[in-house]
Amino acid sequence: MVIDPPVLVLSLPRSGSSWTGEVLGHASNALYLREPVTQGAAEHGDQTFYYRGTVFTLDEELEPRYRALADRAFGAEPTFGPAIRRFPDQWASETPRRLVIKEVNPRACAWYLERYRPRLVFLVRHPAAVALSWQSFGWVPATPDGWAFNGRHQAEALRDALVAFSDYPMRRIVQYEALCADPARHFEALFEFAGLAWDQWSRDLVSASTERVSDRSGRPTREMIDAWRGKMPPEHLAALREGYRAVDLPWYQRDSEW
Repeated sequence: MVIDPPVLVLSLPRSGSSWTGEVLGHASNALYLREPVTQGAAEHGDQTFYYRGTVFTLDEELEPRYRALADRAFGAEPTFGPAIRRFPDQWASETPRRLVIKEVNPRACAWYLERYRPRLVFLVRHPAAVALSWQSFGWVPATPDGWAFNGRHQAEALRDALVAFSDYPMRRIVQYEALCADPARHFEALFEFAGLAWDQWSRDLVSASTERVSDRSGRPTREMIDAWRGKMPPEHLAALREGYRAVDLPWYQRDSEW
């Protein structure tokens, strides 16, 4: 039995949503799917979403494929592979569970909210940390122009989501840096909002995830807050900031944050 409404953890790629999604998805009453839309097509050899850059606006060509995967996910179908259906024991349980889905296309936010009416956990992270991680995958050219373009690209995707959820009542916006600084407090609030069981198992899980690893770096989570600083040329950072600030957003606007 699946409890309504589902929970959607949504962010740009490399924004800490894997950590956030897995902590929420590990709850004793959760049923977790990791990127069933983004990765679901790739399970069957369809790389279309990847070639579109993962973060894109749905069009008439791609919407039917996107919808087919999302309907399977929000219908809690246990047909996804192990990389998506991360905790198989959850699916064998007969106790009522709340579906938690983690996805990484903020430009699809309005579409998700209109179609599935989930409780939305929207995660944002400093654009320099995101860009640095994207560059490590070859997604951002190592030039000032490439970083300027990426800054605007990130900001425009976040703006699309912001417009979509500005009047949506069932949402929480979380900054990755705040989550790293005080995981127990912020996760407890997210568990309560999501309708997930905050118990000793959850407390221990948050503690273990904080001490063990964040973003596969081997660092304690709190050290990830400013881990990007000093790791890119100043001209790249300046270009990224200019591109990002060209779009009106409430996050990462102060000079002190850069």
